[in-house]
Amino acid sequence: MDQNQFQTDGGLARHNSNVSVSAPASEETQEIDLLLLFNALRRHILIIIAVALVFALVAGIVVQFFITPLYTATTSTYLVSASGNAGGAIGQLLQATDLTLSNNILGDYSDIIKSRTILEAVIERMNREYDIQVEQGQPTTLKEKLDLEYEDFYEMVEVTNPTDTHIIKITVTDDDPVRAKDIANYLTHYAVDRLADIMQISVPNVYDEAVVADRPAYPSLTKTVVIAFVLGAVLACGVIIFIAVMDTTVKTAEDIENRCGMVTLTKVYYEGGKKKKGYGYGSYGSYGYGYGYYGSGSSDRDAGSKGHKSQKTKTDKSEKSGKGGSK
Repeated sequence: MDQNQFQTDGGLARHNSNVSVSAPASEETQEIDLLLLFNALRRHILIIIAVALVFALVAGIVVQFFITPLYTATTSTYLVSASGNAGGAIGQLLQATDLTLSNNILGDYSDIIKSRTILEAVIERMNREYDIQVEQGQPTTLKEKLDLEYEDFYEMVEVTNPTDTHIIKITVTDDDPVRAKDIANYLTHYAVDRLADIMQISVPNVYDEAVVADRPAYPSLTKTVVIAFVLGAVLACGVIIFIAVMDTTVKTAEDIENRCGMVTLTKVYYEGGKKKKGYGYGSYGSYGYGYGYYGSGSSDRDAGSKGHKSQKTKTDKSEKSGKGGSK
């Protein structure tokens, strides 16, 4: 068999002359140079900071001028047991054995406090009290009557129970801190009386009443600005990394060797000027050459082409004049 022919061995083709065949370039995996990404981020650090500051500034302006702040007011109530109740006095505090029971009935307390009966009664009573104060010329507790529907009031109220405690906290959220405080206190006192009647227990003890909040609970200006700053920085870094990874242009001799498998033969550094040579490259066992122009070399080529055109025009004119003379 001729040495230039192929023979199969185990389903794989090989050449008898032991000629090695390199893998196709498409099968080579491209590694991401972490140092390259780090340098890209370092070169654009000012852009990253600028984008982050713009995000933080926009977020601060939106929070400060375009979002209505919400304030919260919270009351705290201590649960008591009906056992040991005598003469209408406050019953004994829940014992440790009653802790699981109190946690289980928290959902009952929450449903009763936020029930339609209690919430609508609070709205009606507070509005009636406002009308009486206006008629008698007394200072009003509310700035104005409550214009609330049950569904809106339900969303304003939150009932919670701290873990492993006998405490119920009632929180009211509103865009007016004074009204939030008044509603929370009125709702709490009315609700504990109704709880005692409905569940046949002693009246819970309200030991901490709501006060006027000095700062909004939502949105937090500081938290929003910090989150926006971090988000802007992360977004800017992501864009820069994406551009660096997708950039396939050759910038250094190492790029030629890594991407093309060729070794640089020579380099000519560009130091300014109109015309500078480039650099050539080739693989082992072959040779090549190349040159290029940098800077304003195109203007010289344009000037040369214009000179060539002008010389050609003069030649054409001389030929025409020669023909005219012959005639």
